[in-house]
Amino acid sequence: MYQALYRKYRPQTFDEVVGQDVIVKILKNAVLNNKLSHAYLFSGPRGTGKTSVAKILAKTINCYNLQGDKPCNECVSCTQINNRQTNDIIEIDAASNNGIDEIRELKSKVNLVPSNSKYKVYIIDEVHMLTVGAFNALLKTLEEPPAHIIFILATTEPHKIPLTILSRCQRFDFKKISERKILEKLQEIVNKEKIEIELEALSEISRLADGGLRDAISILDQVLAYSNDKITLNDVHEVNGTLPQSELFELIEAIIDKNVEKTLKMIDKYNDKGKNLVKLTEEMINFARNVLIKKNVSKKYNDDTFNDEILNTISKKTTNEYLFDFINNLNQALNDMKSYNSPKIVLELLVIKLINNNHINENNVKKEMENNKRVEKDNQILPQENSVKKDKEQEKKNVKEKQTNNNVDNKKIEKKEEIKELEMVKKIRINNTLTAVSKKKLSELKQKISEIQTLILNPKYSAIVSMILDGEPKAAGLDYLVFVYETPRLSEIFNKNILKVEKLLSNFCKINCRVIATDKNDWEIIKKEYKSNTKKYEYIEENFNLKEILNDNKNKENNDIEQLFGQIVQYK
Repeated sequence: MYQALYRKYRPQTFDEVVGQDVIVKILKNAVLNNKLSHAYLFSGPRGTGKTSVAKILAKTINCYNLQGDKPCNECVSCTQINNRQTNDIIEIDAASNNGIDEIRELKSKVNLVPSNSKYKVYIIDEVHMLTVGAFNALLKTLEEPPAHIIFILATTEPHKIPLTILSRCQRFDFKKISERKILEKLQEIVNKEKIEIELEALSEISRLADGGLRDAISILDQVLAYSNDKITLNDVHEVNGTLPQSELFELIEAIIDKNVEKTLKMIDKYNDKGKNLVKLTEEMINFARNVLIKKNVSKKYNDDTFNDEILNTISKKTTNEYLFDFINNLNQALNDMKSYNSPKIVLELLVIKLINNNHINENNVKKEMENNKRVEKDNQILPQENSVKKDKEQEKKNVKEKQTNNNVDNKKIEKKEEIKELEMVKKIRINNTLTAVSKKKLSELKQKISEIQTLILNPKYSAIVSMILDGEPKAAGLDYLVFVYETPRLSEIFNKNILKVEKLLSNFCKINCRVIATDKNDWEIIKKEYKSNTKKYEYIEENFNLKEILNDNKNKENNDIEQLFGQIVQYK
């Protein structure tokens, strides 16, 4: 029967462990100096060697003829461990044995002495899956076990383990393995197995593994099964569901160029071909990160995976601001895609949002180019001419400033009045919401609001829908609903358009609520005040005319929406 490569090449001694040099050195010295702890905690990402090191440690400390830090593989203990016949090394999967009964059974057996070894070693994998009761049952045994018992706990999520358990263990944090070391190990396996593979394909596997050697070897095994002849870079992309560099570049360029039709067709094509859209999004983030680095630091910090010419092309079309926004939006979408039934819809919505916001960044790019040209031109003018030119420009600037001062003052007065009225609306509506907050109602409304995602492809509604989906419903009570946004600017735009929001929610989601928005920082203050019970919330009647408050700023509202969400919106 064929044995998977990651099992075949699992390390058998400390010297074979890859990428965990510090941990290996500590454990070697502990064995040589006979300074073993009664409990260890191995934490870190998947595929970095936690369980392998636990097994090596268990075998090493039980060897009767230890040769330095290496087991002899000849004594009774080593022989039984190699043949998987020992009863002295007990591996427990906490994911399926996580109850208090299993831990009580373990406690009843810890006093039994080893049959053929020096120590009984309990390796509890994914220990964070134990229940609270199970942890409590394990607590005393873990603190003072019999002299012949050693516990090795392994987990990928140490933050879920109670502090009372953590403080009783000697903790080792396994780190992600570097691409270089993964590549070296893969080359060693390829040479032993006599596998024909391109170096670029091996490098790509090392990168895609994201620090997990087991994942890298598993990908190699899959590609080996897929390819009949020499393994190529394209084979790796086909098996892993990712895109070749040229196609990834074409997709991102289409987004930056605001070509909606081409972008959506490409996503359809990749979905039909069975590409992994979650991994595709991760690749887009990595690509944008490399472009950002290319724009700001020297070449040596860039990922060698991406071609310099491709990075330069995208770099010239974007700004730092756009790339930050691009990466943040992709990151948020990535989290949604992992929990959503249809990753394709999430990716399509994200792409449309990015394209609608793209004109802001295009203007920034143009400004940067104009500034660069102006600087070059100024450098060519003689110092004397340059001085005269600057004086004239300053005079024009002063005249212009005087002309606009009065207009600015008038606008400030209007702005203050407008803000004052909207703040009154905001204060009353948030107060009324908090008089009868209902988590059940909030959950129901959230479910209904998610239905408007289908409207984002409709040019008539896409801007207002994008604005709603950018916020998060945080409180519902009576017939009120409060949205929270990351910045005051976004909440302000929402509040200037609450009549449109209410109409959209009523028509398409059957939600008849009066809405209001605030920003994240204000919401934290409001929430803290609410929880402290220092303020009494009583219903306040709405005596204002919302249409009159918002009607004077109708044109400005449209401009604000257009600025944030693009020019595809149609107004009546």
